[in-house]
Amino acid sequence: MLAIPNKWRLFAILLASNLTVSLGLDIEAFTLTILHTNDVHSHIEETTKYGGVCSEKDKNDSKCVGGVARIVTKVKELKAQHSGALFMNGGDFYQGTPYYTILKYHMVSTIMSAMKYDQVV
Repeated sequence: MLAIPNKWRLFAILLASNLTVSLGLDIEAFTLTILHTNDVHSHIEETTKYGGVCSEKDKNDSKCVGGVARIVTKVKELKAQHSGALFMNGGDFYQGTPYYTILKYHMVSTIMSAMKYDQVV
C-alpha cells in the first residue's frame, strides 16, 4: 500500500476523485465530510456573541457560544454520524486572548493536540 504523508492526504483524495471522473472509471460514489474550524484566536472558553465573558446568567439563558468544549462535542457527534469524516483547522488558532498573550503557544498547542485534528494548516 502506498504511504501518503498526512499533509498530502486531502490533496491525494481530491486528485484521485478528479482523475476518476476525468478517466470515466466506474467506481462506487462516496461522501467526503470535512469538519472545519479557523480563526479560533485562542478562544478556549465559551463567550457571549460579542466575545465577552459568559456570566452564569448568560449560561442559564443559553446565550454563550463557541469554546473548545462545544467544538469537540460537536465533532465527536458528527464523526459518529459520518464515517471517515476529516476534522481540519485552517489556521489562526493562536493569539487573540490572554491565554496566548501570557502563556504563548504552550497551552494553546496542548489544547489543539487534545482536540485531535486530522489536519492543521
